[in-house]
Amino acid sequence: MMCCLSRKGPLMSAPLEGITVLDLTWNLPGPYASFLLASLGATVTKIEPPGGEPARHMPTLFEAINRGKDSVVLDLKQPGDRERLLQQVGHADVFIEGFRPGVADRLGCGAPIVQAHNPRIVYCSISAFGQRGPRRDQPGHDLNAQALAGLCHLARDPSGRPHGLPIPVADLSASMSAVASICAALYARDRGESDRPGALLDVAMVDTALSWASIWSDGVDLAASARRAIPPGMDPLARRLLLERLDRQRLHALPHYEVFRCRDGAWLAIGVVDERHFWTSLCEALGLRRLSGLSMSARTVLSPVIKRLFALSLRRRPRDTWLERFEAEGLPVCAVLTPAEARADPHLRGRLVDPRGRLRAPVAGGIGLSHDAPPLSGDGGVS
Repeated sequence: MMCCLSRKGPLMSAPLEGITVLDLTWNLPGPYASFLLASLGATVTKIEPPGGEPARHMPTLFEAINRGKDSVVLDLKQPGDRERLLQQVGHADVFIEGFRPGVADRLGCGAPIVQAHNPRIVYCSISAFGQRGPRRDQPGHDLNAQALAGLCHLARDPSGRPHGLPIPVADLSASMSAVASICAALYARDRGESDRPGALLDVAMVDTALSWASIWSDGVDLAASARRAIPPGMDPLARRLLLERLDRQRLHALPHYEVFRCRDGAWLAIGVVDERHFWTSLCEALGLRRLSGLSMSARTVLSPVIKRLFALSLRRRPRDTWLERFEAEGLPVCAVLTPAEARADPHLRGRLVDPRGRLRAPVAGGIGLSHDAPPLSGDGGVS
């Protein structure tokens, strides 16, 4: 969860002020993790190969997750550049690498070498499948981790075909896990035990993806409760298809956890889960009071029919009219926005942008939207 730290009076110090991070990662998981650390006040130096990292070919993404960092070009296949890196290691608190297991060792910056130069450093490895196990040497990206962890299975379409989620959740969840682990390791190191050694962290994208998938698949089982509401004489094929749909859609199988189109073509999202008072108020607002007595199990089984009734009712008025009505009823309903509309939304813009028009970091302090990508410095110095 991202939050903004604020207090009256002078700006409070950033939590990681004084912490130095060396970032040897590319693309998304590692760079986003180090971006969050920079947003928390850490000084981050991004180490790139000659010519820059691959994500520079996607400049918008690169700028978004590399703002606030310094950039240094080092060719770690060259002894002189390896030595320059290890000189920086001696003054760093955190070292993040995103290579496949074994590559950092071959480049002369594996954990044993780095921690020999600085025993107090927190060494964090981020990879697709982790530093140990049968798949440790296998290459992989976000979709591979989603597939192996079961997320693609959970994202099946109505035909049963599995899909990757449109947001790279394996990448980003690994980033968040890395940040939490790094902060915990720094706290453990610095809580009064000055001779406490550093830490060795193994963050695997598939681990965090599996954790999320397991929580969702094991914790949200509508099929189990729906079985009680299935008529005893229901056709076996229809019963099987119903249970398969519930297994596939999870919460989205509920008629009141769905997006609907309004008269003006705009969409809104209804996010009622198991709150009885929300369900009753929703039915009354839609003019469908006769449905308010249905149990959760009955709503689940009858979901396709109820969704059609909801859709017909919502097509009678434009979205803003419905939103005013639902807001008055205190219901969890909101507009479906594009990313551009979301950035212009008064509430979200107020959360993300300070009065001077700068994008807020996850904590207090602004990050300008117009920064260029960090320039490359070829002499091993900070640009």
